[in-house]
Amino acid sequence: MPPRNLQVSAEDAQGSMADMYSMTPVLSRAAASLAGALAVSVTAGAALVAVSAPAHADTVVMDCAGGPVTIPSTLDDVTLTGTCTDVRIDASNITVVLPAATSLTVTGGNLEVTATGAIGVVDVKGGNNTVRAVEAGALQVSGGNNEAILSGTVGYAEVRGGNNSVKASTFAELQLRGGNHEGTATTIGTVVIKGSNATVKASKGVKVQARGANNTLRFTKLRVLTIVGANNTATVKKGTTKVSIKGANNRVRVNKRA
Repeated sequence: MPPRNLQVSAEDAQGSMADMYSMTPVLSRAAASLAGALAVSVTAGAALVAVSAPAHADTVVMDCAGGPVTIPSTLDDVTLTGTCTDVRIDASNITVVLPAATSLTVTGGNLEVTATGAIGVVDVKGGNNTVRAVEAGALQVSGGNNEAILSGTVGYAEVRGGNNSVKASTFAELQLRGGNHEGTATTIGTVVIKGSNATVKASKGVKVQARGANNTLRFTKLRVLTIVGANNTATVKKGTTKVSIKGANNRVRVNKRA
């Protein structure tokens, strides 16, 4: 005998579906909401992956090969090896390590540069750079917000621009031109300031000549002090100093040499 009720009419089917939807409106809305949330989550995750920054590459090693070398724009940190003559860094936002060199010129920005040997001439341009070296025959710093730190002796140092800082064990001669510079050393031979808001600190000094305003000089011992300008401050803690002051509102605390 054939089975009964195996076929369902279209009307019965529609009625059954209508009853199901009418009985579960809350569940249906919850399912739709969950599906939408999952779609948003997947889309957001895909967007985050798409905009993530690339991983920083490993350090690149370059051989100076006994000649000059230029580091162009790159995302890679660089280590130079061999015998270097003239090194030029045009890149930005990287770290560079190099041995001794005839000259080092830094034109990029946001650099961390370390020289493990002596440099003939160091020229720091650009901005927001930090350069460390053992010693240099000459040091030139311009641009803004640059810092040069040398553990040994610098023959001649000249600082221009603004907001630059230089530090060494010894400066044979230090010139600060512009504004808001800082020079620090254990020993300084001659200091010439032509600008304002400069600060010079040292244990021993031979001769300081400050022309400008609002400069600050702090020495443990200093032989000769000359100030031409206004609102300068000078302090020498020990010994006697030959002093010449021209200008208004200068504050000088030294033991004057007879």
